Amino acid sequence: MSAKINSAESIRGLACLAVVFSHLAMSFFPYLHHFDVNETTDLLWVHTTHHSPFGFLYSGDAAVFVFFVLSGFVLSYAILKSPEQFNHKLKTMMLKRYPRLMIPALTSCLIIWAVLKIINIDSSLVGAWLQAFTVQDFSFSHALYEGTIGAFLFSESDVNWVLWTMTIELMGSFALFFLLYLYHYKKSAFWLGSILVVCLAYYWRGRGFSFGISSFIFGIYIYLYAKPLKNITAIMMLILGLYLAGAHNTSAAYQWIYQILGEHTYDYCNFLAGVLIVYSILMNPLLSKGLDHPVLLWLGKLSFSIYLLHLLMLYLICIPLFNLFHGWGWGYSISVIVSAIVAILATLLVADIYSRYVDQFAITVSNHLAKTVLKKTQNKHI
Repeated sequence: MSAKINSAESIRGLACLAVVFSHLAMSFFPYLHHFDVNETTDLLWVHTTHHSPFGFLYSGDAAVFVFFVLSGFVLSYAILKSPEQFNHKLKTMMLKRYPRLMIPALTSCLIIWAVLKIINIDSSLVGAWLQAFTVQDFSFSHALYEGTIGAFLFSESDVNWVLWTMTIELMGSFALFFLLYLYHYKKSAFWLGSILVVCLAYYWRGRGFSFGISSFIFGIYIYLYAKPLKNITAIMMLILGLYLAGAHNTSAAYQWIYQILGEHTYDYCNFLAGVLIVYSILMNPLLSKGLDHPVLLWLGKLSFSIYLLHLLMLYLICIPLFNLFHGWGWGYSISVIVSAIVAILATLLVADIYSRYVDQFAITVSNHLAKTVLKKTQNKHI
């Protein structure tokens, strides 16, 4: 199982990079996504890439579904690997989950608030998406609210735009805890509950939210029921998953799917991609071992910190460098690429520090909270 868990960490790290690439694309080469039908481009490589099947390289939405499936798998492993400790593990994970996510998210909101208040960087030359992030104005109290409540209960992400996923991450985790409780005590209720949870998620917040919760459930099912895949089957499944991850409604490479799914092409393909990518890698020893690499594991360890900090680093590093290079007369593409590379390297450095101190602090606090609460509960029953 160690190879699977290590490869899960590596997948998370690679998926996080895809999110960064996605936001770079939206910031400087929006035609790569072409969400706005009025967008055009004079750059041949951008036009060609959008209409190719290689959009998985910058597929942020597919990467987010990968996160959710992985969370379902890894949390299931953590709770079920020792059946005799099931009740203790379940209670511990339930108590730890919110502070584990909240502390790093809140810290990122407060840092963004402080930076945008103190440092003013000219963003007039960048795309409208990133420019909108840089010129937003919000109060300290709003940053505090979003990092503790708004992002987790209402998907609010006015401060740190990536925090819209926190509601799904938190609610999906608690849906998982509920379903694993059913699985442990009554498997027939577990299967029925899996369906009801998805239906309730759809009724509550619509298709996108239900896809996110479903991804957690797929993670549970992969852990419980998935069988090892032969190499050729796994590789073909991975290729299909990567292909679907690159889907865009206007891409020529996906028009045959668009003829069937229409405007739902992007959403359905990215959702299915997340399941197929995780399934193919975790259920095949060759692919799992291939991703069990120290550099990728390090990247996976930093993934949450990278996810939380990369927009801020685009503001602090990428935009100033782009302005500098563009002012020197460099071409648009090369100015973006060089500044983006430096910004990504800087993000990795800062994320390493953030992971060591903020992320680790969140783990320490959540562990202490769980131990304290469970100890008090046990004392009451003595």
